[in-house]
Amino acid sequence: MGLASKQKLPLMDRRFSGILWGIALLLLGQTLCGCISFRIDKINDGADVHPLPQEFVVGKTTLREVLASYGAPVDIVEMTGHFALHYQRAFYRGSNLSLGIPLSDVLMVTPTLHATGNLRRYDSAVFVFTLDGVLSEMNYVRGTSHPLWGTYWK
Repeated sequence: MGLASKQKLPLMDRRFSGILWGIALLLLGQTLCGCISFRIDKINDGADVHPLPQEFVVGKTTLREVLASYGAPVDIVEMTGHFALHYQRAFYRGSNLSLGIPLSDVLMVTPTLHATGNLRRYDSAVFVFTLDGVLSEMNYVRGTSHPLWGTYWK
């Protein structure tokens, strides 16, 4: 054994080591005696929004044909010389993690830690018509086709 193995830790290193031990003991106490809850919410709101049919042609398809295929829209938007029908379905995913140590009888406090996260994505179709009821533009976005983890952190 050389001299290096017999040297004592400086005061700063001992304090840091003590803090790590304290955190480790706190987490162990939390796990053994605390309250841990985890909740996952999954909510789908609205009717299915299907991709655009190939028989819908700009300049030929009428308002009646779109309404017969898609039904009542979520929203009707008035524009200058046009109006739009908006169809949408929302998908919500959320989670909530809660940790707490019930010490209110002893210390009059209850240390807690909360973490939450959520993600909302949409399937949407928009049809723009002239005032005569003829289709002038259409667009479809399937938000649920994007990967969960790729969009969750953006």
